[in-house]
Amino acid sequence: MNIFLKLILRDLKSIFSGGSDAGAALFFYLLAIIMFPLSFGSDSVLLAKISGGVIWMAALFSSMLSLDRLFRSDYEDGSLEQLVLSGISLEFVVITKCLSHWLTNGLPLVILSPILSIIIGLNIEYCWILVIALFLGTPSLTLIGAVPAALSCTVGKGGVIITMVVLPLMLPVLILGSGAVISEVSGLGGVGHLYALAAIFPISAVIVPFLASKAIRLGWE
Repeated sequence: MNIFLKLILRDLKSIFSGGSDAGAALFFYLLAIIMFPLSFGSDSVLLAKISGGVIWMAALFSSMLSLDRLFRSDYEDGSLEQLVLSGISLEFVVITKCLSHWLTNGLPLVILSPILSIIIGLNIEYCWILVIALFLGTPSLTLIGAVPAALSCTVGKGGVIITMVVLPLMLPVLILGSGAVISEVSGLGGVGHLYALAAIFPISAVIVPFLASKAIRLGWE
């Protein structure tokens, strides 16, 4: 546990010391949500229906913006290899990096979502399902993005690879997350979508560390 906390603190320090990526992702999230309603004018009914989807789209692209450097800096300066040589499992390192990414990217989105959703027209009584959906879904966005992020370290052109690979993989999370809100607003109930989101996370948490580690090791061979 002590090693786990040290790695988390190390990653958080690295993220905040070079905070342009995390800051840019959060800024994009805020800007996208604030600007999007302008294209729909004063149609409050339409905005209320699509507000959940708008926030989820912004969350997805915000997550993608900061994924490129999830492993890259430590991979390029040899820190990842040194951690493994010191006896720490690479899969363990992947988990800590994903958690650090979520704490600085996903968690702020979850916290800000109720205020922003109300601003763009979502009725306050539906904020709860949006928050729960984001809380369940944003960790999966980070985990799913970790594999192409690791692969991009070994082949270069990280942004292109992440965009091409991540978008199709993230679509189920996006559809379920936005669908939960839309179904709840429509009176159909969105709890079933939440169960599906909750099922995706443990599956991703088990599979991703091994796949991402394998991708990183390919660059060392």
